[in-house]
Amino acid sequence: MLSRVSNILHPVRMVCIFVLCCVLSACHWQEARQVIALADSLDQTEHVIYDDTAVLGRTIRCLDNPVGRLLMSNTLGKAYYYMGRNYSLSDQIVEAAECYIEADRLQIDDPIYRGRVNSCMGYICAQNDNDSLALIFYERSNNAFKESGNEWYYAQSLLNVSQCHVYLHRFGNADSLLNVAQTYQLDSAYMARYYETNGLYFYELHQYDSALVYFQEALDYWQTKKDKCFSWLRILQIYYRINQIGSAVPYAEWIVANSNNPNYCSNAYYILIENAKSNNNIELLATYSHQREDINRLLEQQNECYSLAHQCLKTYLSNPHPLRWVWIILSLIVVICIILAIGAVVYRQRNRIACEQIDQLSTHIENQEARLSQELYYRQFGEKLSNIVDRYHTPHKRWRNYSVLKKDLAPWLHDWTTQLDALPLSEQDKIFCTISLIYPNLSDVEIADYMCYTKGSIRVLKNRILKKIGVSSSEFSKFLHNLSNCK
Repeated sequence: MLSRVSNILHPVRMVCIFVLCCVLSACHWQEARQVIALADSLDQTEHVIYDDTAVLGRTIRCLDNPVGRLLMSNTLGKAYYYMGRNYSLSDQIVEAAECYIEADRLQIDDPIYRGRVNSCMGYICAQNDNDSLALIFYERSNNAFKESGNEWYYAQSLLNVSQCHVYLHRFGNADSLLNVAQTYQLDSAYMARYYETNGLYFYELHQYDSALVYFQEALDYWQTKKDKCFSWLRILQIYYRINQIGSAVPYAEWIVANSNNPNYCSNAYYILIENAKSNNNIELLATYSHQREDINRLLEQQNECYSLAHQCLKTYLSNPHPLRWVWIILSLIVVICIILAIGAVVYRQRNRIACEQIDQLSTHIENQEARLSQELYYRQFGEKLSNIVDRYHTPHKRWRNYSVLKKDLAPWLHDWTTQLDALPLSEQDKIFCTISLIYPNLSDVEIADYMCYTKGSIRVLKNRILKKIGVSSSEFSKFLHNLSNCK
C-alpha cells in the first residue's frame, strides 16, 4: 500500500519541484531585466557605464544557461557588453574581449548594441596593430549602425573604417569614406576625429605639411588636454620626421604631463631623450631614460594583454559558433517541437468532434435564419407589389414625374424608393427602375412607349442604369427586389 502511494506521489513531487524552479527562475529573470534597464538608462541619459560588476556578474550567471540564452538573449547580451566595458576600463583586456565575444554571439536585437560590441572588438585589434582584423569588426559595426539609422554612431564608425584603410595603405577606400564622413556635421568630438583621420591619411602618405594642418585643426575641437594627446603625438612625430625636434619637444612635454597612455608617453620620452642627447644634457638624459624604461614595462604588459585578447578575437572569427551551443539549441528546439506536437494531437483529439458539431450547428442555424428572413421579405414585398398593381393596373401617366411617382407609391414602397434615391441615378433612371419592378411583364418597348422614349433610346437608358449600379441584365430584376432588403 505504501509503495503504491509513493509511486503516485513521486511524479507529483517532481512536477512541484519543476514548477518551483520555473517560478524562481522567473523572479531572477525579472531582477536581471531591471538591472539591464538601469544600465541602459544610465548609458542613454547620462552616458555613464553601469559599474556594479558584482550585480552584472550575478545577472550573467543567472541567465547564462541554455534556457536563458534562448529566452533572454537580449538581456544577457547587454549584460556581457556592460561587463566588457567595465573590464576595458580597468585594463582587463582579455576578460573584456571574452565578454564582447559572448555579447556578439547572442546577437542583440538592437543594432546599436551590435555595432558597439563590434566596435569594441575592432578597437582591441587596432591596439594590437592588427588593422586587417580590426577592419572586419569595424565594418560589421558600420553595417549595424547604418541599420540603426543613428547618424552619430554611423558617422563615427565611418572614421573607424577609414583609419583601418589608412593604416593598411588602401588610400582610395579611405578617401571615399572620408568624403562620406565629411557630409556629417556633428559635435566637436566628431569634428576633431574627422580632422585627425585626415591627418593620419596625409601622415601615412608622408605629406607632412598637410597632415600637420589637419592635426592642428583637430586640437581646436577637442575639449580636454587628455583628448588632445593623440594629435599632440602625431604632431611631434611629424616634427621629428622633418628634423625639427625642437618644435616637437613642447608637445612631448604636454603628453607626459597629461596622458596616462603608455604608448603615447613612451614616444614622448623618446623625443625628450633625443633632444637631451642633442643638447648634451646628461642629467635630463638619465632622468628621461629611467622614466621611459618604467613606461616601457607598462607598455609591454599592456601589449601582452592586447595580444592575448587579439588571439581570442581571431579564434572567435574563425569559429564564431562552437558545436556545443549548436547542439544545445537544436536539442531545445526538438524538445519544444515534441511537446508542442503532443499537445496539439491531444487538443485536436479532444476538441475536433465538438468543434465540428458546433460549427455545423451554427452554420445550419445561420442558413435557416437567412432563408426564413429572405422568404419573409419576398412574401411581404410581393404583397406590396400586388397591392400596387391592384390599385394601378397600368403605369399612371403622372408617374412620368418622379416626385409624383414616389408620393403615390409611398404607402408601399417608401423604404424601397429611399434606397433607390441613394443610388447614382437620374430621375428618368429611377422611373424606369420603378416601372420595371412593379410591372415585370412590360417589355422594354412598352416601357419606352410609356416614357415617350424610342426603342433605341430605352436600350441606351437601361444599359446606362446597369453600368451605374454594376449589375448585368439578368441580375437586374433580382437587384431591384433586394434593394430594400440591403438596409
